[in-house]
Formats: sequence, C-alpha cells, structure tokens
Amino acid sequence: MKWYLKQLLPLTYRTHYEEGGVRHFTVWKMWFGRSFAIDDYIIG
Repeated sequence: MKWYLKQLLPLTYRTHYEEGGVRHFTVWKMWFGRSFAIDDYIIG
C-alpha cells in the first residue's frame, strides 16, 4: 500500500555510480514509474 501511495507523488531520487572509470552523480524525478527531469553530473 505504501508503494502505491508513493507513486502518486513526483519524488526526487539521487544516486552515484562509476562507469568506465568516470564517477557520475545523477538526480531524477519519478512519477507513475516514469523518469523525467534527469540531471547527470560528472564528478572528477
């Protein structure tokens, strides 16, 4: 039930990961299982 309620709101998520030796920091919004407003930053 909690998951269904969270899907009704456009929530913001943040993550960091490394790809090919390059570190990334990504911020995005998800609403009804769809991602939008995705910002990807390269760290160092």
